[in-house]
Amino acid sequence: MRKRKQKKGIFCIEGLWDPDLRVTSTVRPILELLRLHEGIEYIHREYATREELEFYLERWTQRRYAAFPILYLASHGMESGVEIQGKVYKLSRMARLLEGKCEDRVLMFSSCSTLGIEKRKLQRFVRKTGALGVCGYRVDVDWMKSLAFELLLFSQMQRNEFSGRGISAIHKAADVIAGSFPELDFRMATEKDTAEATAKARRKVAAAEKKQRKAAAR
Repeated sequence: MRKRKQKKGIFCIEGLWDPDLRVTSTVRPILELLRLHEGIEYIHREYATREELEFYLERWTQRRYAAFPILYLASHGMESGVEIQGKVYKLSRMARLLEGKCEDRVLMFSSCSTLGIEKRKLQRFVRKTGALGVCGYRVDVDWMKSLAFELLLFSQMQRNEFSGRGISAIHKAADVIAGSFPELDFRMATEKDTAEATAKARRKVAAAEKKQRKAAAR
């Protein structure tokens, strides 16, 4: 767990934005800004294939990179996944790769529409990976506005510890920031939210079973 006063480094994995390699679009400038003005260290790597993406995802979960608990996955996206060379790399596949490896870590999907999925599917991703929190966008987003939002979001993440209580505070603060960018349709799911939803569902099932037993006993 990263304490409130400990810097939470950013592990950025950035996809290929354009097949024309002369196009040099990148999120790296905001990482540099965060490093220079807030002392937030970062690792930045690029990928163009599924194998490269999975290679870096697995590296991120290693203990040696514990000081970089924020995964910043910047790429083209589509509902339920990220885009790689015109094909979707599904969140379900990523969840299997990261299963149980994301304790005390947060994933930020900087990609269009990736989190435009059903609530239960997002909760399943959080539960399977063990992530402290997962966030991103439900819709296609404007490049500059999303970068401005992410700059503020990563700065805010430094103000709380990466724990159950801390992620709740981060979630509330993120929603406040997102209020200034309604067109991004930002959403966040946390480990705590998912645990509460699971407990509620179990209570509902237990109550229904109890009701059935009483009815059968009459």
